[in-house]
Amino acid sequence: FLTGTTMPSFYERRLFMHSEDFALIENFKSLMRQAMIYAQYSHESIFDESVNDSVAVSYLNVAASKFAASEALYYSQFAVLERDEAEEIFHLFDSYMSELLTNQKTEHSHQWTDIEFNRLKETFDSSVFAFENH
Repeated sequence: FLTGTTMPSFYERRLFMHSEDFALIENFKSLMRQAMIYAQYSHESIFDESVNDSVAVSYLNVAASKFAASEALYYSQFAVLERDEAEEIFHLFDSYMSELLTNQKTEHSHQWTDIEFNRLKETFDSSVFAFENH
């Protein structure tokens, strides 16, 4: 329908719109998965005694950037991307990030960091964003 001067039919417009929506959804899923990979790296690094804690914080920063980009995309395209589990994942990541940074700053145990990460991972792994759903 992109050739010629005639208006596309309703079906052609609808097909094109669904194709754009599908691409948007797949890009959103990919961004969420990238964010989770870096969250996983930060979690692994904070518990690895051979790795400087600044590495964990750096991975956390990348994860935060990717989750922030995901959240911005989510709310800018809410009609297409709306999923309660996405909002829950954003909230759980914020909790995990807060715990890791607070415990790092105060030099406390990362017991709650681990608990918050596991809550995030459990929710992520049971969502449409799970790596096994790729």
